[in-house]
Amino acid sequence: MRRHILIVDDEPNILNSLQRLLDEEGYCVHRAKDGQDGLQILASTPEIGVILSDQRMPQMTGIEFLRAVKSNHASKVRMILSGYSELQTLTEAINEGSIFKFVCKPWDDDQLLNTIKEAFEYYELSEKNRLLSQELIETNQKLEKLNSELETKVNEKTHKLELHIASLKVYQDALEYFPYSVVGLDSDLFVVLENAKARTLLTSTGKSALGLHISQALQPEFQYALPDIDRMIHTDDLRTSELTHGDTKLQIHRLGSEMNSLGLLLIALPR
Repeated sequence: MRRHILIVDDEPNILNSLQRLLDEEGYCVHRAKDGQDGLQILASTPEIGVILSDQRMPQMTGIEFLRAVKSNHASKVRMILSGYSELQTLTEAINEGSIFKFVCKPWDDDQLLNTIKEAFEYYELSEKNRLLSQELIETNQKLEKLNSELETKVNEKTHKLELHIASLKVYQDALEYFPYSVVGLDSDLFVVLENAKARTLLTSTGKSALGLHISQALQPEFQYALPDIDRMIHTDDLRTSELTHGDTKLQIHRLGSEMNSLGLLLIALPR
């Protein structure tokens, strides 16, 4: 990528001389005859990275021009051509940041080219840092947005989970007070759910049967149901069965889909 430089001077001979020197080095040279012309060129040519201006110009001095450049194009590297007689004024301008460096008249070509090269290196490094800082700001903004969205989703899921847990607790409490015996079996026929009524009516010990196989949990008077229970868990098309024994009617319901059995639900009802 070619380096663009703006040279500003009210003397055409100096402009021509500087342009020949810079053309030989491969720079893209933009010319302005005074400060106002230079500001217009800068406004329409963002590629310009370095500005070299004469100090003694009519209407607007080089320092005044470069101060205006600093206000509107602060990232551009600003340099000035001047004689030693104006060193005090130039030093003040350098200290206030309006000027990067000054080049003495008459200039030495090699020294001038080295100074311009340093100015471009400084400009390009500053631009790279600026772009990296901008990318970092944009990345941080994206991360903040993602974190906010993630936090919102987590809060939503947490709220749904809390509602689900609350619902399960309500179901569990309601099941405890259900007036009929209810026993839930997994696909291997182990007891995974029971209510208070089931603990006193169905189980042989009257204590919790959670974790026991149904063959161990049932009281002797209900052992007759074991063949039907086993048949239900292994028969895909059989969804419900009902057995009657004495004063009790035992309903057996298959849970889950035909392809994916979750287990059985046993409900003992008075006949």
